[in-house]
Formats: sequence, C-alpha cells, structure tokens
Amino acid sequence: MKQLFFIRHGQTKWNAIRRMQGQLNSDLNEIGEAQADVNGRFLESQKLDKLIASPLGRCVQTANIINQHTDLDLSFDERIKEWHCGDWSGLMWDELSQRYPKEWEAYQFDRFNYRGPGCENFPDMIDRVRPFLRELKEDSADTIGIVSHGLVGRVMVSVMMGMDETETLAFRQANDVIYRVTIAPDSKVLDHFTAGQGPMPGWIEADHYP
Repeated sequence: MKQLFFIRHGQTKWNAIRRMQGQLNSDLNEIGEAQADVNGRFLESQKLDKLIASPLGRCVQTANIINQHTDLDLSFDERIKEWHCGDWSGLMWDELSQRYPKEWEAYQFDRFNYRGPGCENFPDMIDRVRPFLRELKEDSADTIGIVSHGLVGRVMVSVMMGMDETETLAFRQANDVIYRVTIAPDSKVLDHFTAGQGPMPGWIEADHYP
C-alpha cells in the first residue's frame, strides 16, 4: 500500500488579498507559517519516507517548516509548480472581468480547456504532472509528502483518482488542507485532513473560482 499526501503551501500575503500568483511568488504570512507548522506536526505522525516540493518560494518556505518536524531529505521538482497564469500573473482576481472581459467570459464558460493570454489550461497541467505522478507510483517509498499549490495540487489528485473534467473542477484545496490518496493493489481511496484533523472522506467542494 502507498500513501501520497498532497499538501498545499500555507497562506501567502497575496492569497490573503486574492492576488494571482501563478508562477510568481509571495511569501507566507503569519497565518501561513502557522498552517505549515500544524501540518508539519500532523505529518510527523504519519511517518513520511520522503518529502518533495515545488521550487517556488512559498512551497520552499512551507516545506522547510514541515521538515522541522519530519527531518527528511527534501527534494524539489519543477513539474509541480503552480498553474502558469501568463498575462494575468500578479493581478487581482476581481480585476480580470474589467481588464480582460472577453477572455474572462471565455474562461468562465470553459475553465477546464480555456487558455487565457499566455496561460496554461488544465490539460497543459495534466500533461506536465503525469510523468511526475508515474514516478511517484513507481517509487520504492511507501509514504510520500508532496508540497505544491492550489491548482496543480488539485490536478495531481484528480489524475491519481481518474476524475473527469466536472469532478476536477468540483473541489478545492484550502491552504490548511492535505489530501491523501491511498493506493492498494485493487483500489484507490481519497480523503483529507484540515488543520491536522481527520481523516474525512473525499474532497472539499469548491465554492469559488478558480
């Protein structure tokens, strides 16, 4: 049996004001540092064999805080960087409908397939993470933590669970949520932990964009 823990970075200064980060970066705020610490204490109890993180600064910060508790060799992988949001990077989410009205309308109509100006779409991210996930499944480690982001983390969970487009868009991952995929020879099970509490079955339903 293999367990994969998909961890989102703690809240950042830009998360708190709903500014789009994409592959730009914003540091963790005090809430985010506390979230990472709580998740680190929880993950210590899960006896991880390996910890892998996105190389973007907010994930590096989160992984380093977690690793104060897990004390593992930490590695980084470019393939699990956040959604590249192109010309929208650094803008407030609330600005998009005014500054890019046609593009925003198209994005709302088909959030899975539409590419904004210079942006990735979900199929692009799926193609990017598939080789990484294949390597995870083949890895000799049984319990692996993956520190990534809100959108690409969702993509990885959806690929692992064989979700369709509707299911992929139906859930979200807050900054204090960890999704766990448990892989057995004849089954896969998804559950989650919030602020170190759980497990609770399935996913958390999305209530906002993206």
